[in-house]
Amino acid sequence: MKKWLIYVLGIITGIIITFAFALYVNLSNKSGLEMFEEPGDYMEYSQFKVLQVVESGCALAHADDSFDAIVFIIPNNKQRFYDGQKIVLKSDQCAQHVGIYKYRVTMGIEKTVPAIRIIDSVERPKSDKVTTSGKTLFDKPGECVSRKNFEVQKVLESGDAIALEIREIISGHILTSDLEVLILAHEDTNFYNKQVVKAPQGTCARQIGNYKYQKYGTTKVIPIIDFK
Repeated sequence: MKKWLIYVLGIITGIIITFAFALYVNLSNKSGLEMFEEPGDYMEYSQFKVLQVVESGCALAHADDSFDAIVFIIPNNKQRFYDGQKIVLKSDQCAQHVGIYKYRVTMGIEKTVPAIRIIDSVERPKSDKVTTSGKTLFDKPGECVSRKNFEVQKVLESGDAIALEIREIISGHILTSDLEVLILAHEDTNFYNKQVVKAPQGTCARQIGNYKYQKYGTTKVIPIIDFK
């Protein structure tokens, strides 16, 4: 019953956030697209959720389930976007950075986000690492990053959890450090906000990869851990 309630509340929260963003964005005549002279690098995004379709059929969208990561998608001749659409890139597709898009929000603040195009038939370079949804997994586990417990700060749509290391607990109040990690979900895992994830006895939080995401307009890279 509890899991069902958490699932429903998650859906409701997503709907509220989407409508709030639609109200928040106030595209004006000063909005504009600036294209690079030459296309830039491929970005490591793997999926998008369209928030609002704007001029010329382009779309503002969340990238990789992150509320802070907004992109402006320029369609090709075959693409037609709609509000709420979820776009998952295929194995031979990439999001290429081709410019920037500026728009104003209701408080009059100007926002600048990357403009991208979804490119088909991309040959990815061979690597000994596995990359998906901003996650890069090592072929072998790395060093131990902590022997302490963690407090979940955010549960991603994938079920994985962003968490902070617990520095100490004083009178029932949890004090966290600056160490932020991504804990991968397993079949029997159901994370929730503010959950305390305890390291099993005799193990440590060992780095098994990196997770890259956008927060407040900047790119963050944090370790992916597993208790080994």
